[in-house]
Amino acid sequence: DGTANIDTLDVDGTSNFADDVVFAGAAANISFDQSTDDLIFGDGAKAIFGGSPGSTDGLEITHTGSDSLIHENGTGDLNLAMEAGSKIIIQSSTNGNHLAEFAYEGASKLFFNGSEKIETTSGGLNVSGITTISDRLQVTSGISTFYDTTQSSSATTGAVVIDGGVGIAKNLNV
Repeated sequence: DGTANIDTLDVDGTSNFADDVVFAGAAANISFDQSTDDLIFGDGAKAIFGGSPGSTDGLEITHTGSDSLIHENGTGDLNLAMEAGSKIIIQSSTNGNHLAEFAYEGASKLFFNGSEKIETTSGGLNVSGITTISDRLQVTSGISTFYDTTQSSSATTGAVVIDGGVGIAKNLNV
């Protein structure tokens, strides 16, 4: 009915803690809050999966005080696996906008401010919006069609606008 100070406690059977539990660490604590059913790792405390005491050779999950980290600290890969019909979605916690979406054996999508910009398809890649390439674009098998049907004699509008020189190594058919 009071406080017991025990140097070593070895429990060989079932233990039941009916209230909060605190595991005091050298620099960070891990607590179980019974009222909210939360296991709380204080800033700097790590959950290590696959390691052994004194070793950090597994998967680590920690919070530094400002950043949250998932770190594969072993020799293998970090795999996110899913079943048929499911997706991995990375989204904004503020408004729920998707940032990235990965479908089971299907499309992968990247978003900007909730608007889809890049999608992988069975035929390749779809890009929405203006695409800026800061160095060069090298096409190894040809460009089949420009779908913009703008008819223009201006140098700043039309299906293809080239601002600079054009080098043609072989034939040009118009």
